[in-house]
Formats: sequence, C-alpha cells, structure tokens
Amino acid sequence: MEFPPGDQEPMDLDAFSPMAPRVLSPSAASVARSPTSGEVLATAGREAARDMQNMGARLGPDRAGTLACGSSLPSNMGRATVGPGFPSTVRLPSAAELHAELSAAVLQLSFCELTSSAQWAAELCASLPSDAASRAPGALQLGPVAVPGGSAGAKACSVLMLAKTHFGMREYGRAAHVLQQVRELQQQPAAVFLKAYSLYLAGEKRREEEAMEVADPVEKCQVRNAELKDLQRELSVLYETRLLDGLGLYLYGITLKGLEMKHEARKILLEAVHDFPCNWSAWLDIISISSDLNDVSDAFRDLNLPDHWMVLFFQAALNVELQRNENAKEGYDMLRKLFPDSPYIISQLATCYYNMRNFDSSQAAFDEVRRRDPYRLTGLDTYSNILFVKEQAPELSNLARHAVKIDKYTPEACCIIGNYYSLKGEHEKAVTYFQRALSLNRNFTPAWILMGHEFMEMKNTPAAIDAYRTAVTINQRDYRAWYGLGQTYELLSLHFYALFYYRQAMTLRPDDARMWCAMAQCYDNMDHKQEALKCYEKAHRCGDREKMALPRLARLHRDLGDRKQAAAYYNQMLAQSGHCINISAGGTGPISGGPLQPRVLGSSGLSTDIIEALRFIMFFAAEEGRVAESEACATKLLDTSGPEKDEAKAMLRNLRQSS
Repeated sequence: MEFPPGDQEPMDLDAFSPMAPRVLSPSAASVARSPTSGEVLATAGREAARDMQNMGARLGPDRAGTLACGSSLPSNMGRATVGPGFPSTVRLPSAAELHAELSAAVLQLSFCELTSSAQWAAELCASLPSDAASRAPGALQLGPVAVPGGSAGAKACSVLMLAKTHFGMREYGRAAHVLQQVRELQQQPAAVFLKAYSLYLAGEKRREEEAMEVADPVEKCQVRNAELKDLQRELSVLYETRLLDGLGLYLYGITLKGLEMKHEARKILLEAVHDFPCNWSAWLDIISISSDLNDVSDAFRDLNLPDHWMVLFFQAALNVELQRNENAKEGYDMLRKLFPDSPYIISQLATCYYNMRNFDSSQAAFDEVRRRDPYRLTGLDTYSNILFVKEQAPELSNLARHAVKIDKYTPEACCIIGNYYSLKGEHEKAVTYFQRALSLNRNFTPAWILMGHEFMEMKNTPAAIDAYRTAVTINQRDYRAWYGLGQTYELLSLHFYALFYYRQAMTLRPDDARMWCAMAQCYDNMDHKQEALKCYEKAHRCGDREKMALPRLARLHRDLGDRKQAAAYYNQMLAQSGHCINISAGGTGPISGGPLQPRVLGSSGLSTDIIEALRFIMFFAAEEGRVAESEACATKLLDTSGPEKDEAKAMLRNLRQSS
C-alpha cells in the first residue's frame, strides 16, 4: 500500500536486522565508554583540584586554609605526596569519614540510576576495614533492612549496598556471593530475598543463554534454571523457620513453579499475597498457575484470598483471562473511579473492548492511553492489531515510527513494525521483526501467534505449526494459538486434527461464533452433517457477526432434504439483507441484524448468497403454490447476469401461463 505524501516507512530494515548488535543499557554503555586509566587519573586530578578550590571559596579564607598544603593540616590527619602539577600533599580522611562519604555517594548515585558509578563507590566502601564506622550509634537502616550498630553492622550495610549495585549491573552471581559472606544479613528477610533472587536471576540468565544455543523449539522449552533445586532446598528451610516475608514467599512460590510443583507453588503464592498484597506479580502468577492446572475458572471461588482491595484487580484480570469481558469491563469501570488517571486500567478496558471485537471503542481507549502516557509501549501491540484489522496503514506507520523513537529494542515495538509490513504484504519482513521480538523475549506470546499468521500467508505450514505450538506451550489459554493450529491442519485437509484444536479454542471462547463455525466446517468435511448442523445453530445463536452460519445452515438443510427449514433460513438471510420476501415457512422466523457481508458480488450488486437464497425461494414458493412470492423472487433475479436470470425468465413465463 502506498503511503500519503510526506509519509515515510518506520525505518530501514537493514538498520534493524535481527543480527544487529543489541544496544547497551545506559549503565553498561557508560562502562563501555569508560576512559583509559591514564585519562581517569588526569581527569580525577583536575576535578579534585577544582573541587578543593570551590570548597575553599565556599568556606571562606579562615577555614579554607585547612584545605591548603603544608603545615596548616591538622597533625592527626594523614598526608600523601602526589605527582607534579598537583598540590604537594593531599589530606587523607579517616576510615570513618571515608565510609560516611562513600555510603552517601552510593545512595545518591543509585537514586539517580548511575549504577556503574554506584558500583564503583560501593566496592570501595565494602573494602574498608571492619571498624571503619565503629562509632555509628544505634541501629543502622538501609531501606527495609535494619542491622545493629557498631562495626559489624556498618560492614553489613556496606556489603548490602555493594550487592545492590552488582544487582543493578545485572551481575547476579557477584551479588549473591557478597551477601553470602555476611552472617548478620542471614536473619534479614529483605537481604535473604535479595540473595536468593540474585541466584534465581543468575540461573534464568544462564537458561536463556543455553536456550539460544538450541535449535529445536521443543528442546528450548525443556531448558531449565539450574539454580532452582538449590534455591528450593534453601528457601524451604527458611519457610519452615518462618524467616520469609511476603517477597520471600513470592520467590519461593515462583521457584516451585519453575520446578513444576504448581499446586505447592500456588499455596505459597497465596500466602505471599496475604502477607504483601501489593505485589502484583504474585497475583499474576496465581492466575498463570491456575491456567496451567486448568482450574482457573474456579480460582476466585475456591482460593482463600485476602480481604484487600487488590482482590478487585485480581478479579478483573481473572475475568479477562477467562474471556468474561463484560464482567471485566464492569470491574475496571469501578476501579477507574478510584484511579481515574491510571493508564493500566484504561489499557485493560481497551483490551476488553478488543476481545469483544468492538474495535472502535478499543481504539479510542488506546488513544486515551497514548495521550496520558505517550512513552508507554505496553499493550500497543494490541493497538497495532486493531489498526491492521481496520487497514489504517498511515496510522499504523505513525505508530511504528513512534515506537521506534521510544525504544525499538522491545517486543512491542517489533510487533508493531511487523504488523505494518504485514499490512503492506511484505510477509518476509514481517517475520523478521516478529523473530526480533522473540529474540528479545522468547515468552512473548503475541509475537509467536503473529509469526504463525505470517507463515500461513506464506504457505509455510510446518513453520506456522511450530509457531502456534510454541505459543500454546507458553500460554495454554490463548485461544488464538489453538485456532491458528486448527486453521493450519484444516488447510492440510487433516480435519480430525483441526477439529481437536478448534474444540480447544471453543472451550476458551464458547460465545464466539467463529469457533463454532470452524468446528461445523470440519464436521461437514468429515460428512458428519448432524453435528455440523448443531454447531452452525450454536454459532447462529451466538450472534454470528460474520454471517457465516445462516447460508451454511440453509444449504445443509437443503442437502438433507428438509426444504421447509432451508427456506426458513434463506428467508432470514433475505430479511437481514433488506430483500425480505414474505413467505410462510416452518422453522425460525426472520431475525434482526445487520446486512450480510457479501463475499462475491454479481453484476447486480447482490452477493452470491443472496442470489442463491432468491433462487431457492423462487422454486420453493412455486412448489407450495405461493405465486406472488415466487414471482417477487424471479423479478429480483432478472437484475442478475448469470444462469439465474434465464431461470427467472422461465419461471415468470410458467407462472403467467398457469395463471
């Protein structure tokens, strides 16, 4: 599709290929751009001299002398000789002063997310002697961790700061190692959590690296976190001795989940949300585990949930998972009264509208999210699906460029660009971007499903099956993956297998007419006409927005010899299309609804389904002796150009002769 004047494609594909090197995080990039040791010394010297001059100017002439060289320094303060170009001596603070200054620097640098500098300062602070802060009175507090005062407590705080900076630099093994060496932190729940979580993430990091080296998708899913068993043994002891707080219980729960001990994991996670209800990740894991255990529909009724307002968010998210979109919408509407400016709630409302296939309302909600939080990418891959379905190429192009400007190395941005190229018909490029999304997050289910769709467009059914199967492995409650598998096997004429996958999709969305129509088509191809009739009737009762069920119901009844019921369904088709013919036939009467969606139009502008209905009722009415109805249908068929026109002329002649 050509773009309007001035519109541009989101970016150059070559500049964004899957083989392009990953962009370093700000902290890692600062390390990569660090100067050489000589430059560090020279720069540090210049900055130190300038700082001393500035300090002297602030202190005034009387006190500035203490920062000068020579005999003005206190007698108990150490002095060091430096090279030419610097003051002849520099004051060396005491260990206690160094500890206080470095501790303050680490906190400030960490708050400002200067993780590399914070790590450097923390390493120096932790390397000071144990008695560096022996004069610190009372207990020492670092975030949620409180340790006794004195030299041991100060050392523990220094080590904890160092571990946090290692964690910020994604050096999880180093963080766990330094925490293991301090006995005072073994009784602190927050410190225990940080050490265990560091080990957990170190194992996850290695698991991702090992999975990247495996080509087979099934084997990729079998790669496990090697740290889980050791963590489970350690955390179980702490759990028995009641040393785990809410976050520690959460970590114990996800460890058990990783070991496929899902019943035990859900029990522990429920304890975690009782102890710390505001940990949303724990709630999501409860939903995920219930989904894997296939009892998610009973989760809210049977689980022992805390009496807390977070249960309202859990209930709404659970309804979205169960495709109970009306109930979810009501829940989020109520929560929006409490949190009127929450982008998350508005985004969830947009998802509800999307699942209900109300694309206009969903698009309006996503537009509101973008106005309130223009740098938010979460959920915008769903927004791009809406633009794709509505074939709004310029809007999709603008969204893709916007996502690239925010962060092109995110799964959401890659899916948006992939949808853009898919809408243009460039399916190979679309697959490239979906693969890029998966290289960033292999568990991003929408990318697997969209890639499966693209392989279907490219007639690459084996690759499509692999993509859909992987999506099902990640999330068994995503009906789109099951439906995609059904379409793939139906394309291969393996209708029995296609029926199995369609049935799974129907179980997840029992009110979606498309699922019932797909099952009916399989039954029809397998010559199970009665089962096909039941499925089409269910699709008809579910709304059937695509208007697929009525024509097929009419044809099935016609082929089975039930012409009266076939006439009733054909009459409903004509009523919906505005070509209502009053005919008294048994069966269901006309229903209200929008016009039929024409698939193929004749020269008269009538769809082939409408022409078929007019032709059948013309003959059926004549057989029943209803001359007026038969003549009315024949008259409408005179506007067509196919063989039906000749049949209509013959019918009109016969009717006039018989009258």
